[in-house]
Amino acid sequence: MNRYARIESYTSIASVVLAVIAGLYLVITTFAENETCYGISGAKIQCHALTSSNAAQTAARLVTVLSMVLVLYVFAALAVFWQRRTRQSDARVTAYMALVTCSVTVLAMTWAAFSGVGFFFLPSTLLILAATISGLFALRQAPKTAETSEGMQK
Repeated sequence: MNRYARIESYTSIASVVLAVIAGLYLVITTFAENETCYGISGAKIQCHALTSSNAAQTAARLVTVLSMVLVLYVFAALAVFWQRRTRQSDARVTAYMALVTCSVTVLAMTWAAFSGVGFFFLPSTLLILAATISGLFALRQAPKTAETSEGMQK
């Protein structure tokens, strides 16, 4: 495994770990502070007191939002694993494009919510972007398969 592939693997795993930590922090602070914050009005996040009547709704909202974000990080890490393990160059490109798709989506979600909860996902977002950039170098240095070279000669 070349240096860039190793960087790609480590940064993708670290981004998943940091995203999980950020998610746990947000869950803990939501219930410890006894308030739920969602929605933006006039560039200000709207916070409401957490009561017994909205606790289930708040928990469902947290699970939904965090699972969407965390699934993207996990899929990105799986795409890195796939890119590293596959032998065919076209499958490596497909795996890399899955990584690009996940990281661009995570970047868009984090950027849109940066003034709120997106701020907590900034380190993991930067790491997944680093994995994407190093993955491009790893993809360029990966050996071509025999199938690809035969197809180009025809």
